[in-house]
Amino acid sequence: MNLRQLRYLCQVIDSGFSITEAARKLCTSQPGISKQLAVLERQLNVDILVRRGNRIVGVTEPGKAVLQVARRMLTDADNLQHISDKFGMQDSGQLIVGTTHTMARYILPEVIRRFMERYPKVQLVIRQDSEGRMADLVSAGQVDIGITAAPREPHPDLLTVPCYKLQRSVFAPPQHPVLRLRKLTLRELARYPIIILDASSTGGRIVLGAFAAAGIKPNVVMSAIDPDVIKYYVEFNLGIAILPTATFDPQRDKHLRARDAQHLFEPTLVCLQIKREHYLLQYVANFIQFLAPQLTPPILNESIVTGSIPKLPIPEYPPVSGAVKNS
Repeated sequence: MNLRQLRYLCQVIDSGFSITEAARKLCTSQPGISKQLAVLERQLNVDILVRRGNRIVGVTEPGKAVLQVARRMLTDADNLQHISDKFGMQDSGQLIVGTTHTMARYILPEVIRRFMERYPKVQLVIRQDSEGRMADLVSAGQVDIGITAAPREPHPDLLTVPCYKLQRSVFAPPQHPVLRLRKLTLRELARYPIIILDASSTGGRIVLGAFAAAGIKPNVVMSAIDPDVIKYYVEFNLGIAILPTATFDPQRDKHLRARDAQHLFEPTLVCLQIKREHYLLQYVANFIQFLAPQLTPPILNESIVTGSIPKLPIPEYPPVSGAVKNS
């Protein structure tokens, strides 16, 4: 048994039981993977994979136990390499950050600028994907860390650490009557056509959930996954929008206004997702601290070792200048 066999096994499972896809991602041959998986099963004297003809369709019960140990062994092997890297090349390497469009566009630019100034020899890769896929990408090792809204259910392989809260505002054209309301309420908002983030996203669910809890049916005329798209249609006067306040850029959004609505909607909890018992290189820990200053390297390392979430106050993301506050 060797690490290559374990890596093949994990990649086949992470590729939806497709040996073809696993071979492509690992830059090897399909027959080579099939042969090594068969050898692994013979060495362990147990069937790991469920097969129907020439197809792999699932994992056996003992196979699930093997997979759990295999992932842990691969993580430990990576940790050994990381320790070597830390003392060999502390200021160079690669960092792959998985995140959503909203985070990449509005939250991370200043973090990335500071990081690149501090670590010019580290290649930084930003991989954008959906909230729902982020945990699987981190677990599979396809990204080093994930930054996204708090997942509905915690992933067993990951530590999910809160970073900060994102409050919400109502976005509208400058002369829209919603900006002149003495008091902003859900019932008043429901009088106007509304554009929201897709219901599959945390932002969309929070907005719809607030109206549902109040027994009010909003006039949702459109939804999208990209705040920039939504803001364009608001500029086009097709409706008002309810978006994270952080997505309001006074310099770029000169044809829009944002009115604070945090009294109406729960904030989005932005979280960091990292592997449990996963050794963090110094530059990775510093990237995280640039993002969330309260998450210092000692606090992060203790959390990773103990598997516990730091009990720290969760700050609000710095408000964006230009958003109108409610009186």
